[in-house]
Amino acid sequence: MKYYLSHSLLGILYLFFSAITAFAILMIQDLIWLKVILLVLNLALYIFIVSTVAKKDGEDALKVRIANDLERRVIIQTGADIPLKKGEFKWWKGFVIGGVVCAPLIILMLIHTVLIIIDPTKTGAGAIAGFLYMMVFAFFRLDVVMSENVSTTVGSAVQTNMPLEAGFFYWSLIAIPVIVLTIGIAYYLGGKKIELQQQKIKEKQRLLSGE
Repeated sequence: MKYYLSHSLLGILYLFFSAITAFAILMIQDLIWLKVILLVLNLALYIFIVSTVAKKDGEDALKVRIANDLERRVIIQTGADIPLKKGEFKWWKGFVIGGVVCAPLIILMLIHTVLIIIDPTKTGAGAIAGFLYMMVFAFFRLDVVMSENVSTTVGSAVQTNMPLEAGFFYWSLIAIPVIVLTIGIAYYLGGKKIELQQQKIKEKQRLLSGE
């Protein structure tokens, strides 16, 4: 579990930066088209950053598996007790990392669901989830228009001066497939890149040896 937490840390931390950026974009007055463009760029930047990191994680994990495979051969041949490195590449690990990044959203929305069953006005957990994953949720808050009569607070970007319906916050769950697929696919491609490089090296070695 420690492996997944450490590799999901950047994705979780960068959520805050993306949320603040999306919040600032929503404060732009009237220009809906400009909001949409900037929100798309904000989301694209998040995807680019986390996918770049995930791809590198996949590359490193495949290298660990290659090193461990060499050690396993030595263990089989000599019977020596050689400790293997942790963090080997598995194609599904990137998707698990993405799931960990989405864990706060899942937990908050579960709490939100329980609370609104008890009292439909208790939307605090949903509002927090909406803000934290605002890089996606903001696309459903394009109606936010700031004026002199509306305070410029974080809460106003999520709730504005008119409380949202409890069910509206479930739009934030769209962040789950976005994040999980982004990190999972990038991690997988990173591992495949190193795997293809190793195959090319082996092929060259065969040609040089005349096999």
